[in-house]
Amino acid sequence: MWQFLKTLDSIFFRTYQRGTPEYDVVCALILLFIFLTPRYLFQDWPVINNPHQFKFGEQIVDTFDEKGNPVLNISTQLVPAIQDAIALKSVAKTQLEKTLNKPISIADIKPILGENGETIGYSIWLGPKAADTF
Repeated sequence: MWQFLKTLDSIFFRTYQRGTPEYDVVCALILLFIFLTPRYLFQDWPVINNPHQFKFGEQIVDTFDEKGNPVLNISTQLVPAIQDAIALKSVAKTQLEKTLNKPISIADIKPILGENGETIGYSIWLGPKAADTF
């Protein structure tokens, strides 16, 4: 039992010298943890249509959809809620080009709804020309 506790103590405080088999095992365990831990356990990436993503003052959140297409989630503080789809696309395009300081093309826009059903932002799928610039 004493030998087991001594081994655990050596592992936690990394008292092994480089090049020893024990050091290699500890390094291998660390690498296995890094590469084999499922991504969903950390949940630290932006999610499309997440109503809580604008709480920290960010007005534009750059993310990707499940197919890997670039998506910009923008707050209604940057682009006001407009019912007309054509006017919304025009206002969003103008505001994003001004904010990002580069030309974009918009393929699709979908609202992000809050808990009360109000529009708090928009998910904007970028067109092929704009996807190459990000």
